[in-house]
This record gives sequence, C-alpha cells and structure tokens, in this order.
Amino acid sequence: MNILIFLSPNPLKTSGIVGLDLFNGFRNNGHNVKMLVNNYYPDYPEGIDSMETKYSRMSKSMKERFVRRLNKLGIKLNSGNSIITDHNYHFHELDEQKTFYRTKKLLKKAILMPDVIFILFAKNFINAKNIYELNQITHSPIFWLMYDMAPLTGGCHYAWDCEGYQNNCGNCPGLFSSNAFDISFANLSFKKKYLDRTNIQVLTGSEWQDRQAKKSSLFRNKPIHKVLLSVDSNIFKPVDKSLVRLKMGISNNKKVIFFGALGLADKRKGFSYLLDSLRILKEKLSCNNSHIENDILLLIAGNGLEGITDVLTFNYHYLGMVDNTYGIASAYQAADVFLCPSIEDSGPTMINQSIMCGTPVVSFEMGVSLDLVINGETGYMAHLRDSSDMAQGLFDILNLDAKTYKKLSDNCREVALKKCSPEVQIDEIEKIIKNSITR
Repeated sequence: MNILIFLSPNPLKTSGIVGLDLFNGFRNNGHNVKMLVNNYYPDYPEGIDSMETKYSRMSKSMKERFVRRLNKLGIKLNSGNSIITDHNYHFHELDEQKTFYRTKKLLKKAILMPDVIFILFAKNFINAKNIYELNQITHSPIFWLMYDMAPLTGGCHYAWDCEGYQNNCGNCPGLFSSNAFDISFANLSFKKKYLDRTNIQVLTGSEWQDRQAKKSSLFRNKPIHKVLLSVDSNIFKPVDKSLVRLKMGISNNKKVIFFGALGLADKRKGFSYLLDSLRILKEKLSCNNSHIENDILLLIAGNGLEGITDVLTFNYHYLGMVDNTYGIASAYQAADVFLCPSIEDSGPTMINQSIMCGTPVVSFEMGVSLDLVINGETGYMAHLRDSSDMAQGLFDILNLDAKTYKKLSDNCREVALKKCSPEVQIDEIEKIIKNSITR
C-alpha cells in the first residue's frame, strides 16, 4: 500500500517523533511510505523529504535572528498583526486560511500516488483547502491524527472550558474577543467549507480526545476512531531500578517521585496542583508517622525549575532537559511513581511511556489517563483539580509493600503492551484503513 504522511515539524525531534514512529511502523509492515515535512534538515532518513530547502531555511533563520536581535534592543517591527492572544490557548497560527504550498506542488514533491493519506501536525504547512484537494486529486481516504485540539477548532490547540468548537467558534476567549465573527469564526468556517466535502476520518489518541471530536461541529458526522499513541517497548521497558539510580547518583533506599514537562510553568500542566499535592502528602506522612517521609526524593525534568524550588516540600534531583528516548526512559525506570498533574491535556504521552516502563502513574482524570490509569492496577486517577485526592494516590502507592508494588508494576507493562505497543497501533490503523477502502 502507498501511504503518504504530512507532518510539519522535524520528525527526529520532540513532538515530531510520533510521526517518525508511524512512518517506521508502516514501513516495518511492508508498506511503501513517504513522509513530507515542512522543516528542512540535512539528514532525514530515506523516504522523508522537506518542502523547505536548505537556502529557504537559511533565509528564514536569518530573518528570525534579526527580529530577535531587534527585540532585545527594544525595537518592535510592525508585522501587520496587532492581535493579542491568551498563551494558555496556544494559538500558534492565527490565519488558518493561509496557503503555504499549492496542492499540486505537494504531490509533485511526494513522487507517489497514495492509496491513503495521513495528516499529523498541519500548522504552517497545509490547510483545509489542501486537504480537500488532496482527496479530490488522489481519491484516497484521508485520516487526521489528533495530538491536540487544533484539528477541531478555529485556531486554539487547547480550548479549556470553551465550547465554541462545538458550534461556530467566535467570541473567542483565546483572542480576548467579544466578536461573534472574529478570526476563530472565519477559520472554523473555512475548515468546515472544505472538510464537509472531504472523505476524511479522525484518529484520536485518547478517550478525552474522542469525546471532544464527537462533540465538534467539524467531525461529529465523520468516522472517528480511537487509537492510543504507541511507545517503543524496546526503549521504554522495566529494568533494575538500582542500576539506573546508581548511574544517576540516587540512593536505592529513596522513594522517588518523577515529574516533568517541557515548561514546568505552563498552566495547563497543572504544577500549582502538583505543589499542593506534595505539601498535603508531607502533612499526611507526618500525621501517620510514616517512616518514608524523609526518604522521598523528587526527580524532575524540564524547563522552569527556578520558579518552584523555593516551594518544594521534599529534596529533589534535577535532570534538566532530557532526550525523548533513553533519557526520559531512564527517569521512569528510576522512579517509584510518575506524577502527572495536567489539567488540560490531550495526553500526555508521558503517561503512555511511564506505564510501558512499568512505573505506576498518579494523575488527574484527564487525557489518556482515562484509558491507561486504573486505580489499584496501574496507578491512581484522582478527581480533576483535587490536590488532596492526588496526594492520597501518592500516599497509597509509596506505602505499598514490595510484593504488591511488583504486581502493580507488572500490570502497567501488561496494559501498555496491549494498548500502546507500535505493533498494536499499526495493526489497529491497518484494520481501519481496510474497512474504509472496502466500504
């Protein structure tokens, strides 16, 4: 089968890696796969090409450096865009009607007539009109994989409590707008105009996303399928914790709580609730005269630690930024529990990774927790924004005896292999493709 994948970012870095996993999964199953990306990079594997060239990338980088230098000098260039957005809604692209590449140019670059097309991250790359034309020219079914809410909305990647995407958008809180016909309305109308006429289906990565897609005005009448994001089970796997801790310089008698994010200060990652839950946990341990109170160590990864060190209630070991494979896997492997306080999240994939490593998760009732975090079996799922409940989950897991904890860890690995292995992901997607083509 000829498969064409569209992905805006570099597939070898950060969020783009999910696209590389899909690319490799299809290839390993014998498919002819081509991936088109936006960002130029000189050493992409065979089968991955960028629309940017070396020279267009250099030109773009020079402009970006020039603007940053001016900003440092206090000089602001007038780009013609005076719209202020609420960063919590993550508006990364205001004008979703903008055409970056003609559809025929995209297909010419692909050098492949696809049987099926996958859209991953589309921002600053392709728009709804491109997607419609791809379907019209190739007659191939199109699948849009959701990694956040961007496919459903008029521009935001996280809608919080706003339900505008279920209707027409407009009056957008992310734009501080009281105009019913603002940019979010125009964007959603543009997407609806073309996607209504497109043979397109949605693949969601969690129960949370699935519910959002089924409520959305764009896709409620389109086929929607839930397929959890895969995790490399050869990298993310249980190992001897004592050996990993030895390399990190962590004592083997510590009770290690791991948490992290690209930005620890990001509101949607819920670190204010994390801090509350740790404070409550310390009080609970003291009240119960628990012998583990002085043995708890926080293992932290990500940016923004300087903003929370003064209020951490336990000793900590800071890893800084770690790589997305063996680096982050080592953190899960060293930990007794992974703490995920996200309050507005489509995943995060860190839950999938931790479960695959055999490390129990304590999280809020959010994102992929609904699929993977099972109380008493793979961790503890606390009520949303309830720090006391989250602290209770930590208390329960940290006080388990060795035999019960081993059973919990084994359950994690078993659940992850059944739901998150690359083989399972590709097998489920192939079944969906087959049903779509034969209908």
